[in-house]
Amino acid sequence: PAEMKPLTARQLRLGLVTNGFALEQVEAAIAAIEGPQQRAVASIEWEYASQFERGHPLLAQVGAALGLTEEQIALMWADAANL
Repeated sequence: PAEMKPLTARQLRLGLVTNGFALEQVEAAIAAIEGPQQRAVASIEWEYASQFERGHPLLAQVGAALGLTEEQIALMWADAANL
């Protein structure tokens, strides 16, 4: 993950949508985070980050909530980098 280039918010969201995920699914995964402060931080990251680093813990957490393996996330990441 460390060697993968960051994605813009646009690339990340288009990558999710083109792989059959609704953005509402990501928002539901964030809303399900138990700790109020962790949930607020995750919500701010999702809504306001201009780019996303592959190794960010939020991506692993949301990916797991969407039922994605690390390999699937890596493939989607590589594809999204070309969007």
